[in-house]
Amino acid sequence: MLSRSQLKEYWNSVSNHPVTAKVWDILRRVVVLVVVGVIIYQLFDIGWKEVLGSLPTQPLFYIIFLLLFFTLPVAEVFIYRQLWKFPSIEGFKTFLKKKVYNEELMGYSGEVHLFIWGRKHVPKPDKEVLKDIRDNSILSAMTSNIVAVSLIAFLVFAGHIELSQLIGEFDLLYTIAGIVLVIILVVLIVVFRKYLFSLPPRKAATIFSIYMTRFLIHQALMLMMWAVVIPGTPLSVWFTYLTVIIVINRIPFLPSKDLVFVWAGIELSHMLDMASAAVAGMLLVYSALKKVMNLGFFMLLTYYFKDLEEEDVNPDKAEIPFAEADKSQDS
Repeated sequence: MLSRSQLKEYWNSVSNHPVTAKVWDILRRVVVLVVVGVIIYQLFDIGWKEVLGSLPTQPLFYIIFLLLFFTLPVAEVFIYRQLWKFPSIEGFKTFLKKKVYNEELMGYSGEVHLFIWGRKHVPKPDKEVLKDIRDNSILSAMTSNIVAVSLIAFLVFAGHIELSQLIGEFDLLYTIAGIVLVIILVVLIVVFRKYLFSLPPRKAATIFSIYMTRFLIHQALMLMMWAVVIPGTPLSVWFTYLTVIIVINRIPFLPSKDLVFVWAGIELSHMLDMASAAVAGMLLVYSALKKVMNLGFFMLLTYYFKDLEEEDVNPDKAEIPFAEADKSQDS
């Protein structure tokens, strides 16, 4: 039977193999093409003329978009300043570029970029830099998962979503099995927490509170932006959209999540009896603006600011920092 170290070595050799990189690249392209094809079909079904006539014209929509775009890199400056010492402006540039990598390449490619920057600019051993990035990723995921579960619970208890629609018919045995499984997972996390997480409790609580504050501000701005374009829509509808986008963003290694949300949002508008053309126009403009902004800032940070020149990030090795951090726990 293979040992844990042998399994890790085998996984790293497979994940870093050139053939694996090509397969991942082909899969990403296929997913993007399928999503784009479905969106085009949806737009034809709605009517291109109606969609183009429903594009957002409210200036406040675009002002809120700019605020949304910068919430994460600004928050991460405050978050990582809890752990590292670096100039705020340089950190902001790095976290902005990290955001572009994660949104336009694949999940965790931004963390690889951050690790490359951190090992050059942070006076800490590489394994400590890896642990800090890993722990921050865990706290970020916890924040979005807590909010997603809370939103689903709100929609269920408020009667906007039928519980049977989410989980179907189930009997007491399945309920008990689910509860037991959750208890086992909680016990395992508590017992092996030192192998999964290394931040001190007080520092982790501070960082978690910053993530939560930023996350709530971001979601509130999203609600405001949508309400500006389609006023009079019940708040429960927008909470449903928030839940969908949070769940989509939690799917690891899914490329072009914005496009996936455009497709899901248009389908959801039919189910909720909304103006599909207005929803399609709003989501398409938002997605297009994000891609334009990401491309513009990536070019600016890569080719204009010479002090940010560094080795390229290979998105197919995005899991390496976390694997290496785990190795450091074994030693």
